[in-house]
Amino acid sequence: MLSLESLTASEVSRAIRCGDLRLCIGHFTLKISSVLPEFESALRQLYACYPVSIKGGAYDFDIDIAPPSFIRRWIRRNALFHLSGDAPFLPMEVGHAHALFEWGLNWTIGSYAHNLLILHSAVVELNGCGTLLAATSGSGKSTLAAELSLQGWRLLSDELALIDKELRLVPCARPVSLKNQSIEVIRARHPKAVFGPLAVDTHKGTIAHLPAPKSSVARNLETAAPRLIIFPRWIADAPLRLEAIDSGQTALRLIDQSFNYPILGRQGFERLADLVESAEAWELEYSSLDDARNALEQLVSERG
Repeated sequence: MLSLESLTASEVSRAIRCGDLRLCIGHFTLKISSVLPEFESALRQLYACYPVSIKGGAYDFDIDIAPPSFIRRWIRRNALFHLSGDAPFLPMEVGHAHALFEWGLNWTIGSYAHNLLILHSAVVELNGCGTLLAATSGSGKSTLAAELSLQGWRLLSDELALIDKELRLVPCARPVSLKNQSIEVIRARHPKAVFGPLAVDTHKGTIAHLPAPKSSVARNLETAAPRLIIFPRWIADAPLRLEAIDSGQTALRLIDQSFNYPILGRQGFERLADLVESAEAWELEYSSLDDARNALEQLVSERG
């Protein structure tokens, strides 16, 4: 299968406008269509190394990023996220179309991929040790995931831990979404890192997306064993604190951060119970990314 970066701009444009583009993100295949050049350009940049087809074919989700009306294609330009023709969100300005795609795809997977237990968590892996960074928005999990992925860890996901019936972490490596000050933190630490276009003045502030490393994308069909569950929390000027958490407290926290635990019923309960029994859980408070990375790498080495 071809990669997006191997295609010419005209080939991508024709395929995406005709609805023939299929983008493979791990175990999910997306049909993507759009008439917005801003979205097309961002997609080519953020998903350059992903496998694609421009000849149509089967897909899991049908996504269209389009103006809400013909006139909005030209005047006061907006974009809507459509899933199989339905628009579940309000329109956003056209410069936010790529961010809308990422948010919409998170919602789509969380709403429909019920063969998987889905938790709000970044997922990384080092030396065979799958690690969930489970935290609410604003905790710094995406910044930590970005830092780890740029320091040799494998990125499986920025937002969604996908756990199958064999208790394996299913990868869905996609661009890491960084907000506000986190953007400059990562830029300063990694000057060679290339970001996608900024989405300014969104409801979450300024957003920039860091493309997933090529090495992570290349392993997007390779599952990982969950060995560690980390609840990270960045606190300015705080000393490093790493504290073990028992399985009962871990389960309660993860249930609060699950997309579909109630929907899965007994299957969700059993899968979550197996997860917290098989993976050690730790609470991590930090102010230094170096300290946090060193602490996590020490935990991994102790389980090697």
